[in-house]
Amino acid sequence: MIARRHVFHIGGYDPITPEQQLRRVSKSLSMFQNTWGPRAEVVSDIEVTQVSASWDIETSAPNWKTRTTYEMLRWDDLILEDHGRGMWSRLGQGFVTLYDFIVTGTLFRFMYSSWKYAGFFLFPYLYVALFIACGATLGYGLVRLTGLTGVTAVLLAGAVTLGVMIGLLHLFGWRRPINHVFDDWIFSREFVYGRRPRMDARIDQFAERILDRIRYADADEIVIIGHCLGAALVMDSVARALRRDPELARRGPPLCVLTVGATIPKFSLHPRGERTRQATRAVADELAIRWAEYHARDDAISFYRFDPVTLKRFGRDRSDGRPNIRRVQMHNMMGIDSFRRHRFNFMLLHYKFLMGNSLRAEYDYCLIVCGPLPFDEITAPRGGVDRFGEDGALLTRDTPSAAAVAVDAA
Repeated sequence: MIARRHVFHIGGYDPITPEQQLRRVSKSLSMFQNTWGPRAEVVSDIEVTQVSASWDIETSAPNWKTRTTYEMLRWDDLILEDHGRGMWSRLGQGFVTLYDFIVTGTLFRFMYSSWKYAGFFLFPYLYVALFIACGATLGYGLVRLTGLTGVTAVLLAGAVTLGVMIGLLHLFGWRRPINHVFDDWIFSREFVYGRRPRMDARIDQFAERILDRIRYADADEIVIIGHCLGAALVMDSVARALRRDPELARRGPPLCVLTVGATIPKFSLHPRGERTRQATRAVADELAIRWAEYHARDDAISFYRFDPVTLKRFGRDRSDGRPNIRRVQMHNMMGIDSFRRHRFNFMLLHYKFLMGNSLRAEYDYCLIVCGPLPFDEITAPRGGVDRFGEDGALLTRDTPSAAAVAVDAA
């Protein structure tokens, strides 16, 4: 049973501040209490540096108590700098990225590995095409209405098309996350080509934080969580830590890696993604590291049923630990009615992996972060299902849960 845990969290391309992340975690803990029964709360002040932010969480039930130090490894400041670029720069660099991903064949590899993720890549470009079509339609209508011909007609139609496109981008660029997704893909291209030196330096700092925690461990296990693009950063951070200390996974508490909503192949499938491929292989080859990855069919912003190490599609869940790949259903985590209401809210479904569950299910973020079960047990195929009583008490394996007793009695 885990009494003390240290969790590192590396988020994706999302400029969330430490204060915002703390509010998200606190809200999830409230759901966790309602679903699983234990008492759960943040019990310390937040400590913030440029590289990380941390706070302590305490969870308890009648026969267990776990204290978790939750440390967010930050790069929100670098994302916000990207968001400050001008519209013309964003459009120009965005279409350079589109050209690069087409000529290198990366887009076609996306289509093979996950057509939904290929759609996510194309999403901002389709919006721009729609805005241009709206402008061209209006421009054509004005030309017909005014009866202009020749060069004058072309200039009027072109000016209207450009003006409508610019206006719609200003109006909807941040409301739909068109600008944000453009920045995400611009970052991805620059990163895979090694053109983000400040990001490289930040990953070095992440690796040092991980090494420091292992060297001065006061926990029963260390869990490193990567969500979305953050999963690739976890691979890079842990691989760099391994290069500096090849024995790091054997000298301290168990070192565990959890990747969810993961987009590691967005780098690995690019011809210039050798660094990510090597880092992912290094983590997979270190047998002392426990690694679990969760996939959900309804998470469109991920690579469902696609192995991040072999870069091949798979049919069934894997349990060889390199990584253990588990498939889960969103409606089992949030309830069928809630799922139906949010079926097309792709961002919410993508972030559900980092939220508390409304129902007990095989995967529960809070149970992995704050619960008493070791990583290998809580990420087993059944997770925490049938392991906890109504009051959150931990049940022995041969003790039936209240739900199981009710079924037997029926």
